[in-house]
Amino acid sequence: MNNHRFFSFLTAAVLGLGTQAQAASDSHDSAKASSASRPLRILLTTDDGINGAGMRILRDTLCAAGHQVTVVAPSADRSGTSGALTLNAVMRTTRGTFPCGEGTGASWAVTGTPADSVLFGLAVVFGEQRPDLVISGMNYGQNVGRAVNHSGTVGAAVAGAEEGIPSIAVSIGLNLADSGTGFSQTLAAAPQVATYVKNLAEQLRDTADREGRLLPDRIALNVNYPVVLNEAGLFDASQVDGPTVTSVGHAEVVRPTYLPIPNTTDTYVAQGPICGLATACAPETEDDADTTALAQGEISITPIAVDGTARPSLKPLLRVRLRR
Repeated sequence: MNNHRFFSFLTAAVLGLGTQAQAASDSHDSAKASSASRPLRILLTTDDGINGAGMRILRDTLCAAGHQVTVVAPSADRSGTSGALTLNAVMRTTRGTFPCGEGTGASWAVTGTPADSVLFGLAVVFGEQRPDLVISGMNYGQNVGRAVNHSGTVGAAVAGAEEGIPSIAVSIGLNLADSGTGFSQTLAAAPQVATYVKNLAEQLRDTADREGRLLPDRIALNVNYPVVLNEAGLFDASQVDGPTVTSVGHAEVVRPTYLPIPNTTDTYVAQGPICGLATACAPETEDDADTTALAQGEISITPIAVDGTARPSLKPLLRVRLRR
């Protein structure tokens, strides 16, 4: 049995589809082959604002690969807003364009949150012609552990998945050993990470189900890419392992502190120092955690069921699909 048919059989077994699914594998293989190279329609957003550097690198990488990219993002930095929505308020938009492969892409800057941007993009920009994929990122700084609940990057992907669109949140980790350079190697890793995300999107396309869905309904993927340094203190992609399918951890990324402002009443400065530098934070207690994988230099991919339903078969299926 060749590798492709073996993985078709294994996928069927994981999903509990039995011999009926295996009998249909040949026609399924033909359908996938016809769509394997088609460009993806992608709604791209970020919580860093329409001018976010990570998003622009990812945008240009996806465009160079021939994909159809539309950017809908907050007009300003809206980090840490989770899935917050702007309701009963005026929302202004600014349209723009950018070179995208051999054509031109459209951008919309929205005076709202990342989740607002995704919902506006689906309702107004795309309308009835839904995108194949929502991608949120790339964020400079990991979104793992407790940070997942507060991340605008993840919140945007969750908003897309709630609307039935396969969605991916993408973040690049901070290596504490690189703090003395202002985490310059996180920026240095961005082109490599963008290429990885492009390949991941294409791999999901090439292993889509019979209906052509890139991910199961109401599932988002939270991708965190580690910054592994060589002896010279430079990012070294060859030392990155994975991907590893993980769970959301319990550890912290930041520990907010609230400092009173002298000579004022009831006024504080909210700060968010990174754990492991000046602030000790809660350790990891969860098995197969995203925080642990990232610390070990592994690409962490965490499936998130946005309806809160347990999906026991989801991780094994994802592991099969991510194999080359």
